Amino acid sequence: MRTFKLTVSVLFTAMGLTAAGCTTAPENVSEQEAPALNSINGLNSINGLNSINGLNSINGFNSLNGLNSINGLNSMNGLTANGLLLSADGRTTMSYLVRCALPSGTTITQTDKYGTPYTFAGEIGVAPQWATSACDSACQEQISACMLAHVNTSGQHISLWMDGDSPALGWGRSTDFPYQEGSFFGNIFQSPPKAFYCNGKDFDQGVVPGRLGVNQAGAPYVNPFTSWSAGGYCANTCAGSDTPYMGDGYKACNGYNHVVTVWRNFDTNTNYKICSRASGNCLDITGSSMNDAAQLIQSTYTGAASQKWKILQVSPGKYKVINANSGKALDVGNGATTNGAWVQQYSFWGGANQLWSFTPSGSGYYKFSPGSNANGSLNLHNGSTASGSAVDQWTWNSTSLSQQWNITPAN
Repeated sequence: MRTFKLTVSVLFTAMGLTAAGCTTAPENVSEQEAPALNSINGLNSINGLNSINGLNSINGFNSLNGLNSINGLNSMNGLTANGLLLSADGRTTMSYLVRCALPSGTTITQTDKYGTPYTFAGEIGVAPQWATSACDSACQEQISACMLAHVNTSGQHISLWMDGDSPALGWGRSTDFPYQEGSFFGNIFQSPPKAFYCNGKDFDQGVVPGRLGVNQAGAPYVNPFTSWSAGGYCANTCAGSDTPYMGDGYKACNGYNHVVTVWRNFDTNTNYKICSRASGNCLDITGSSMNDAAQLIQSTYTGAASQKWKILQVSPGKYKVINANSGKALDVGNGATTNGAWVQQYSFWGGANQLWSFTPSGSGYYKFSPGSNANGSLNLHNGSTASGSAVDQWTWNSTSLSQQWNITPAN
């Protein structure tokens, strides 16, 4: 199949929907074909569904919410007048439901009991048959997994890569999305709804707002694999994808045979804070300087712009780290490879000493290594934990907490 890149603009804030007119669904959709990456499948989509709004906590979509899986979405009784159309949250949910179920180029229009029509556009197409006919249990599982994969409790729109057994998704990975966040499965059409996730191997790496790994609050799904032996990880409980796609995702979890696995990267629009495991202090620029060659230090986090960083992929596994205050890049002075070499900010020019890789060191922490010295790492100078002390480069020591850093969205 072809690999598509989807660009989706969804008009709602972190608290819910922002009105976009009363006669269309709150979503504009456009599609462009992207170059295939090593003939892989999979799908790049934008999440942002604040919750499964409109889904009654006691009854599933088949009941009070007005969506009837026995009838096609285009039919008169596929959507009842007292259902999802009557609230902004419900219409947002409906827009994602149709987007997941139906393919691009397909729309449905339904009218609420006041005579107001709403049009919803298909985009992904995991259950195209539902436009005109019944949605059986396999159809319901496909749509449920797709819907759950799109939840972002912050309401922020973040690009994700999804794969699964649906022909609309397919198996395959993209180098633009290196971190396996987790997998989603269940049946939200049941009463009560069944909504589940499990942790991917990188759920606490490359974290983004509103998703797994950031102490997500208010999500509609739960992890059923929290026993000590399972540890919440998909790999310990789910059946993995088959050859030649081993490691791409999971084909069955917890009795559900249709699963969507999500991959992600650092979000290009998010400011991050980068903090030491040893001291709890965060990377900063001395004196909040705007100048080239200003020294990198650690300091108590205050939320200052000089303590916030953009993390932007330049090539697979290589990132530039840009200070939000100065716009300058994290840089090893003169490209030195020696222990104790100073680390600074400098105008980005693409040198190896400005391209960083992040190697997980456990518990959500990373080794930071410059491209100019793969064995080097960001290090607290002389192991100092004092706010204001320097950060330098030092040969990696896996037991040193002074060389381990976590990356979380800045507040």
